[in-house]
Formats: sequence, structure tokens, C-alpha cells
Amino acid sequence: MTFILMFVVVLVLAIAWVNGANDVSKGIATLVGSGVTSLRTAVLWGTLWTGVGGLAGAFLAKAMVQMFGKGLLTSSARPTAVAALATIAGAIVWIAAATRKGLPVSTTHAIVGSLVGVASVAYGVAGVNWSVLGGKIVLPLLLSPAISLGLTAVTVQLVKTLASPAEKDCVCFEMVPAATLAFADTGTQAVSAPAIHLTTCASAKKQASVRGFTLGHLHWLSSGATSFARGLNDAPKMVALALAVAVLAGPSLNTRFLYFAIVTVGMVAGSWMNGRRVTRVLATGVTEMSDREGLIANLVTSALVGPGAALGLPMSTTHVASGAIMGLASHNKEVHWKTLRDMMLAWIVTVPVAAASGIGMFYLLTMAGLK
Repeated sequence: MTFILMFVVVLVLAIAWVNGANDVSKGIATLVGSGVTSLRTAVLWGTLWTGVGGLAGAFLAKAMVQMFGKGLLTSSARPTAVAALATIAGAIVWIAAATRKGLPVSTTHAIVGSLVGVASVAYGVAGVNWSVLGGKIVLPLLLSPAISLGLTAVTVQLVKTLASPAEKDCVCFEMVPAATLAFADTGTQAVSAPAIHLTTCASAKKQASVRGFTLGHLHWLSSGATSFARGLNDAPKMVALALAVAVLAGPSLNTRFLYFAIVTVGMVAGSWMNGRRVTRVLATGVTEMSDREGLIANLVTSALVGPGAALGLPMSTTHVASGAIMGLASHNKEVHWKTLRDMMLAWIVTVPVAAASGIGMFYLLTMAGLK
């Protein structure tokens, strides 16, 4: 293995690590914020489904790989390994700094910012495909959080208006035993089929002998779906950058699934070992939420991010999930404005800071003799 390939494997593991540390929170914050489970258990659950989503990206998100692999550069650009490495390193620097501060930032925005900054310096402004960048990258990134906020706010209001009271959060089902009837005159017996009796109740009042399916169960499923969609959405972007370097550096380690495996390992490790800090901020630092509201926020997030990844529309899971939580805050709830302000500021500066970081790394690697 050449030095360049060893370097790219290290960088890919690093960007996947910081991605996991920052982004695992997006699927599990509502579990913690609504009191469904502990922080440790939620992180474990999110880590598991992030890993499944990351590996699934090798089969379900090929359009995203193509978009971030070469779709953002024009035919006049002559890609170099050092530029691709600088793009990865530039994104790492900003995501790691934000994660250390507990700020939920977008890996997608960081990669796009770093890529545009490096490409403008390495290939010239004409080397960036600005039309594709605007239509297929910037537009989905800008619209998705607003759509998420609006859908969440509207859905919460509809549920409050139409659904059963919040204390009835459980659908209980009880099997009624079959009845046996004997006919004395014929000596025969008739057996009626067992029946299932459904009732709604509060999960706290459910009898131990009666099985039930609660909102809490649905909340777990929605959290897993969101974490899966998050892995499916983010892994292809990092794999695309890795493949770009691999192609430029040589033919070895040029297997797509291998890089998906490397990225998934990095995301899983970062999620489990460093995912708690940002999760706390999203779980309790923005607004209070009930179990039902957390479920709605997760359903909206997974419904937007999952199909977006499959269609090659690089939405930011950070912005979509945060937008959903902000949608919860729109219903006469106490909002922690300082946390919200810090989050919004981090969103605004992500692209320019990542661009500057990528440019800086490009010059450092060039001075180090890499080409």
C-alpha cells in the first residue's frame, strides 16, 4: 500500500469518526429528551442503526457517491490527490472543533464548503460546477430544514387536535380463549375460534397480563429509522471523497464496498465513544418534548433524509433533525435561545470556515511535497 493510500484510509476513518460523534445525536436526541431511555442506551441504539445504514449505502445510495465523487467539478478540472486529501482534512478540522464545543453541525455542509474552497484554489473558479452545486446541493440543503420545521409543527398540531388524549398512549391486545361447547344429544363438541380484544389505555395503567404496543415502542422504531437514514445519507459522501483519492493514487484498494466498510467502522466508533456531548445539547438544550412529539420529529426526519439519500439529494441530517426539534418548540414551549443562537451561528459559519480550513490544508500538503 502506498503512503497516499495509507494517508487516505487514516483521513477517511477520521472524518467518519467525527461525523459519528456529531451526527449520531440526530436520531436519538428525542429518545433522551422525552425521557424514553438513558443517554448511554440511546447512543448504543443510534450507533447500531448508523452502522446498518452506512453499510446499506453501498447498495442504496449510488447516486450520492456519483454526485460527491465528480458531479461537483467541471470537465475543465484536473483532479489531484492532494486536493482530494485537503478536502477531507478541511472538513475534519471544523467538525471536530464543533463537536468539542457540543455544537450540532452538518458534515454535508463542511464537505461542500471544503470542496468548493479547495477546488477554487486548485482548479480555478471555473473548475467548480456551480449550476449543479446550486440546484442539487445548496437548494436541498436550504429547503430541507424549513420543510422539516413546518411539517413537524403542523403534524404536532394535527395530532393534538385529532388524536386521543396523551394519556392514552398504548394499544393493548388480549387474546380471548376459545370456547368449547358440548352437545349432549350427539356427543359432539364445537370449538369457537379465539378472538383478539383491542383497547386503548395509558401504558402506565396497562395490566401486566395484557400485551400492548405503546408510543414508546414506536419512538424506538422511529429513532432507529432516523439513525439508519442518517448513515445512509452520510456514508456515501465520505466514500466518494475516498474513492476520488484512491483513483488518483493508484488502482489498489479501489473497491467501493471496502471504503463503505471503513467509513462505517469510523462512524460506529465515533458515535459510541464521542456521541454523548452533542446528543445532550439537542435532547435538553433546545426545548422540552413529550414522547409523542419526539416520535413525530423522528418520523419527519427519517421521511425526508432517507429518500433524499436514495435520490442523490444531499440533505443535512443535522439541519433536518434540528429543524424538527425547533418545530416542536413552536408550540408554546420554553426555548433555550442561547443554545439556539449558538447552533444557528455554527450553521452559518460552517461553509466558509470549512472552505478556509480546506484551503489551508491544501497549501500545507502541497508544501509537504504531496501532489
